[in-house]
Amino acid sequence: MSNRTYSNIIVETGDVRVTRVTINRPAVLNAMNYAALEELKEALLEIDKDPDVRVLVITGSGDKSFVVGADLKEMQSSGGEPERAEAFEALGRQTLNLIDGLGKPSICAVNGYALGLGLQLALACTFRIASSKAKFGLPEINMGFLPVLGATQRLTRLVGEAKAAEMILVGDCIDAAEAFRIGLVNMVLPEAQFMAFIDRFTERLAEKEPMAIRLAMAAIKKEKGTSLKDGLSYEAELSKSLREEARCLKTRSVGDKDGTEI
Repeated sequence: MSNRTYSNIIVETGDVRVTRVTINRPAVLNAMNYAALEELKEALLEIDKDPDVRVLVITGSGDKSFVVGADLKEMQSSGGEPERAEAFEALGRQTLNLIDGLGKPSICAVNGYALGLGLQLALACTFRIASSKAKFGLPEINMGFLPVLGATQRLTRLVGEAKAAEMILVGDCIDAAEAFRIGLVNMVLPEAQFMAFIDRFTERLAEKEPMAIRLAMAAIKKEKGTSLKDGLSYEAELSKSLREEARCLKTRSVGDKDGTEI
């Protein structure tokens, strides 16, 4: 990872295997503007190509909000130009798809409001772990537009069509306990224990073999839109690839020990 300093996000790599990205716009409850999305995309591209980074954590600064949504004031200040809105949407989709396709576990540490774009960002992550004070919602329908950065697809796959329709079409917020009940988040922690648990959970993931993690994640994603038979066959192919890789590593290790050139 580079040592670049960003204006809207904070990128920290305390443990070389773990990178934490904090959305850092607390004055607007971490609402995402175009510049913040660009910075997040750039950071993700670096994380993707860095083999030392095994786990990504995304959270929000302050004690009120993870990401409250898109920065509507910036949208309005640009005159609501369709071209600007389209560019923002395209950038948002690219950025969230990067998270979804990393091949490395991503943990969304939801420390407060996760609304609109914020919830859609969380949905792109592998795990969603919430503070007990977290709130979740997709209020776009109340403003006459749609949550089009993956919510209609990722949320439906996660919680089922009925609950997804309720959240998207009604536009109400739910609390952390309800989010856990419907399967939107993996777990809910008291605020006092929240970040300490995130650190421990992250450490456990970072200890795993990266290739095994990557292939397991690929197999899990393969389940979407495929038959059980095809999914199981794909899983078997990935297992074979992992065994072959392990054999290659073992062979290289033996060669290093006895001085044999591989």
